[in-house]
Amino acid sequence: MRSKAKLDKPEAILKAMLTLVVERGFHNAPMSVLAKKAGVSVGIIYHYFPSKEELITAVYQRVRSIKRAALLEGYTADSDPKRALIQVWMNAYGFYRDHPKETRFLDQYESSPFACIPSPKGDADPIPREIQKRFRSRKRGGILNDMPPEVVQELTFGLASRLAKKPKTLSRAALKAVAEKIWRAISED
Repeated sequence: MRSKAKLDKPEAILKAMLTLVVERGFHNAPMSVLAKKAGVSVGIIYHYFPSKEELITAVYQRVRSIKRAALLEGYTADSDPKRALIQVWMNAYGFYRDHPKETRFLDQYESSPFACIPSPKGDADPIPREIQKRFRSRKRGGILNDMPPEVVQELTFGLASRLAKKPKTLSRAALKAVAEKIWRAISED
């Protein structure tokens, strides 16, 4: 069994890299600065993460996992589609509001060359696949209007992200009203 100290090093590296990227961006995050921030040597970083790209991908996977858990909180596959979308949308707002570092990291990641790195194959969680299948256009067997997926993404999670970054926190009632309007805009309902 690995010692607690050995387990803490990769965790410290991932947390430090998240903070460093948020503060300085991907290209201004040298391993020497990361090592100092994580309290480890550069050699230790490369022991756990063979390249900067693999380290950034590991941070992305961690943030993606946190986001997925937040989005799916309270979601059930047997929920009414409108209720499910409202729940997930409000969860998205909450994630973006409560996780500003992770949100800034995702913003940078999604507009970087790293976003082209494919996600690992064999995702064992069936819920995201079920949601994607359920919330696709009618043409493709789903329940949504026949809009490009990018438009649906912007009308839903893009809006949640932008609203969450505003200084004013929206009330639960206001969020629900917005989510209901989004539902009307994207569904055949």
